[in-house]
Amino acid sequence: MKKVLAIILTLVLAFALFACGDTSAPATSAAPSAAPGSSDPGTAAPVEGKSAYPNANPDGTINLDTIAHYDQNYDYTQNEKIKCTYISQDGGPLYQQSAAAYEHWAPLFNMEWAGFISSNGDADLYMTSLQNQLDQGVRAFILDPDSTIFPAVVDLMNDYPDTAWMSQMSAPRDGTSGEGVPPGGNMVHPYVGFDNYDAGVQVTNKLLQWKEENLKDVPWTDIAFIAMAFTTAPPLNERVQASKDIWQNTAGTLDNFFVADCVSTGINLQGGIDAVTPVITTNSDYKYWLVQGLIDDFAIAAATVLDQQGKTDTSCVACFGGSGLQMQWDAGTQNAFRYALFTAQNLYAEPIIGAVYAYLQGWATPETIWPSWIKWNDKGGDDHTYPQLRLPTVWLEPETYKHYLEWTDMYANAEAYDYPKEGISMDDFSPFVNEVPADFKQP
Repeated sequence: MKKVLAIILTLVLAFALFACGDTSAPATSAAPSAAPGSSDPGTAAPVEGKSAYPNANPDGTINLDTIAHYDQNYDYTQNEKIKCTYISQDGGPLYQQSAAAYEHWAPLFNMEWAGFISSNGDADLYMTSLQNQLDQGVRAFILDPDSTIFPAVVDLMNDYPDTAWMSQMSAPRDGTSGEGVPPGGNMVHPYVGFDNYDAGVQVTNKLLQWKEENLKDVPWTDIAFIAMAFTTAPPLNERVQASKDIWQNTAGTLDNFFVADCVSTGINLQGGIDAVTPVITTNSDYKYWLVQGLIDDFAIAAATVLDQQGKTDTSCVACFGGSGLQMQWDAGTQNAFRYALFTAQNLYAEPIIGAVYAYLQGWATPETIWPSWIKWNDKGGDDHTYPQLRLPTVWLEPETYKHYLEWTDMYANAEAYDYPKEGISMDDFSPFVNEVPADFKQP
């Protein structure tokens, strides 16, 4: 019971993570027109022994695809110290982990950490909190509002041109709809994260792989598939759609495909349990279950119910996320929740806070940063060119998860995890995606 309570207390809401790509170094790019105090950003005088710009090109010019990543060879202290804060719509574990990551990176970027604020789901309170921080002289913001109020956030931030911001959990969109408009509306700012549909594809394929390795002789029609869902969140719906498409193509039927929608029960562990329990108990003739868990809370919920029903050995749960699974394994718990596709929080936070810093230094703008990552048919309205930087992901598995997570600590010079460092090389992983996905380029 103590282990269970410990897990529940440390669950993570992976509220809007999206997946894509292998890892390596990105392409180089041109510099913006000017940097503060210099008519030519490519010829700024470097501090002795230090780079002129973070992660600069070999000739010393700005590389806009890497400028937002931390560079230990750049002297950030030569620039003005800036106040930085993180304001979120919720104060749950995932947001707290994100805040801890930003608090870690802030001093490395020569920022003064002004703290983490949650509006507890209140949109009005969110805007009030944002205004209060602006009034107190904060200039660097990481903002995670309810996605429906992004237009209001943009309007307010535009009134303060000496500030800069980035979001994390959701792509900042304007909420418009219509023919040719992407789900959620047009982009209104750059985004760092993942591709939703691809996340659903990768997680679903992992489940199918487990079935082929462990239930090879079981017909597809004898297996039930559950897609955990939160249908009021369009990005998360793309994961469900991906699972549905793949399952129909694989099994040839949707008769054994079920959706456990948690909208009425809540985006938390208990909400997941309440939504998935009736699906499993009213279809008790199925012995074999595959579950696309959507987020950690829901994945743990599904695994809990399957265990209660005595179906752990004949079931597999996977999700996009992973902090909850890592904590579960650390606590010694092994059940049907077997895999998670994950990007460690410090790696997620690094280019986000780094982009805010780059904007404030005049090295980049929201329309010039990450030029390799502008998606041809999803770049914003009115000819804006906002990019969508993708992050590398790694499958967490019992035998290897400690290696990856400790590598992220070594890379970020952090202590988020406490695993052995022996045998880990900095070349084992990378904070960069290997190449821009094909769907970013016009056919």
